[in-house]
Formats: sequence, C-alpha cells, structure tokens
Amino acid sequence: MRTCITQRAAPCRAERMLWLVVETFRNAIAAIAGVVESPSMFKDDLGYWVHGKEIVHFEDEDLIEIRLTRDVIRERREELRGDPRVTLRYSGADWVTVRFSEPEDVTLVVGLVEDAADAHRAPSGVTPDPPPTGSELERRRRFH
Repeated sequence: MRTCITQRAAPCRAERMLWLVVETFRNAIAAIAGVVESPSMFKDDLGYWVHGKEIVHFEDEDLIEIRLTRDVIRERREELRGDPRVTLRYSGADWVTVRFSEPEDVTLVVGLVEDAADAHRAPSGVTPDPPPTGSELERRRRFH
C-alpha cells in the first residue's frame, strides 16, 4: 500500500513543479517591456503580444512557441539547432518551439522571448498597436 501512495505522489510533485515553471514563465514574460498578455489567436489560452503581433503562447504543458522572426532565427541558427530543447520549423518560419521541464529552462525561454519582443516592438515614436479583441481576434482565429 505504501508503494502506491509513493508512486502516486511522484507525478503530483512533477505536475506541481511543471506548474511552477509555467507560472514563472508567465510572470517573467509579462514583465518584459512592451509585452501585453491577452487571449491567443491560436488557441483558447493566453498569448503574449507586442505591437499587435502574438509573439508567444503555450502549446502544451511543457511546450512554448516563440515568434522570433526569420532574421533572429537566421542570426542564432547554430545556437538554436545545438539546443535539444529547441525545435526549428521549416525554412522561412518565424516560430520556434521550446520544450521545458526545469526551472533552469527559464533563462533560455525568457531570453528568446526578449529577442522576440525586441524584433516586434514599434519603432521609436510610434504608439504600439494593441492586441486584437472581439471581432478582430475572431477574424484572425479563423485564418489559423
């Protein structure tokens, strides 16, 4: 009987740890200058937006997708390819997928999100576009 309790407790601890990692990511991402938390256009969850573009959303409990832009991916291609947590999409894609499981993964993810935010910020002197809401968000969702 004690073995069953121990076996059931381990997944619970792992789930709590993953939940804490996700919450750490959400707080760190929302604290980046210019990043706005708002409903995602890709799924029924929150996304993170800069200047009217969704730059980050959680794809699964241990996957996050980050819109780095082709230029940033090209500049960092070797580094990104060399990291087993990162999956590059087909040539020319703006997005990378990062698998995470440990608190130490926060450094990688937040660094990539900061690069994505930098790549999407409004030019100096331009008021950033807000994330879409209502019918505009629904229109974008239909195309994705």
